[in-house]
Amino acid sequence: MCIRHLALTRDSYNKAVWRFVALLLALVAGVGVAVWYYRAPNEGPVRVIARNDDRWLDDLLSRSPKDVDAATAELEQRGTAALPLIRRTLQDPAADPAHRKAALKACAILGARAAEAIPDVASALADKDYSPEAALALSFMGSPAVPALREAIKSDEPVVRREALRSLGKLRERASIDPQLVVPLLLQSLDDPDPAVRNVAVTYLGIVRDIPDKSVVGLIKALADEEPEVRLAAAGALSAYGLLAEPAIPALKKATNDPDEEVKREAGRTLVHLSELKQKT
Repeated sequence: MCIRHLALTRDSYNKAVWRFVALLLALVAGVGVAVWYYRAPNEGPVRVIARNDDRWLDDLLSRSPKDVDAATAELEQRGTAALPLIRRTLQDPAADPAHRKAALKACAILGARAAEAIPDVASALADKDYSPEAALALSFMGSPAVPALREAIKSDEPVVRREALRSLGKLRERASIDPQLVVPLLLQSLDDPDPAVRNVAVTYLGIVRDIPDKSVVGLIKALADEEPEVRLAAAGALSAYGLLAEPAIPALKKATNDPDEEVKREAGRTLVHLSELKQKT
């Protein structure tokens, strides 16, 4: 009787041990699942950051100056390491227009450091929807941008020709470019069929004064342009040449009888300026 009782007690003990082991294993498994579950959200933000790694690019066009400053600082910190993303954006025809314009702004900020992206920016320049932003970017990208701008001046789109010409003028101010590459294109554009292109050409002839004799002759011609805005710009540009503009005095005197009041006043101001300069010599 005692032996049987002892056997039953040992059997009960063994069952209790196995139940304990089973519970312990279940507990360990539960803890493992909990650890996995609670660690998973911590990995989430890492994946989100990877997907939103280009947020700084969009923030370049933010309405918040704080966001723009932060995005610009991040771009400067990345430097040329940002170019792969910038180039992918410019090369993607399905990219959001604002995203592409932000990429063009990034090229303008990087300037010469973004030279490898010039072909992509030039492609955007040929698209009238992006011409102003692309031309501005190229004007900061140094002399390697000149061939792309010269090619764009041949475009059938007036806005592309206008912005390419404006960019060339700005580039001449910012980089050491041979005047013979810029001034002849400005003079040539005085015959452009679009008045806005002619106006830009005249304006930059007054800024880029590298070949005065030819430029003054071109501006005299522009004083007779059919568009008042072009004539006005020509009268103002001649003033910048000082006494080198003396050959234009007869045309300026004629312009004081221009049918447009603003042109008359500007021509008169330039004549007075030239007269004062001559008295000082």
